[in-house]
Amino acid sequence: MTIQEVCQRLGKSESTIRRWIRKGKIRVLNLNGVYDISEEQIMQLSTSSQMPSQMTFNDELISQLRSENDYLKERITQLEEARERSDTIILSLSRQLELKSLPKPTWLSRIFQKPI
Repeated sequence: MTIQEVCQRLGKSESTIRRWIRKGKIRVLNLNGVYDISEEQIMQLSTSSQMPSQMTFNDELISQLRSENDYLKERITQLEEARERSDTIILSLSRQLELKSLPKPTWLSRIFQKPI
């Protein structure tokens, strides 16, 4: 495989692949200035060293998102409870206002009140 094919296969840049070649991470055959990289090495790279780091990153991200999700669920519960308390207080105050706004019967109206 050529460097360009390896780049596409692993999803890495050409400079990364060339750096891996210089460091010895990938062994190549140089045929008249063209690098040839074996299919077996590419398979080893794609399954071994690169995937666990990506999986570790994904696992950390999933863990962080779950933690944030739990926090938000708890916060929603707290806000719903606060809203219920507020609704109860508003209802109580509304009833008190209604009672205060009703006219108090005067002594004269009590005397001439129609019997039920």
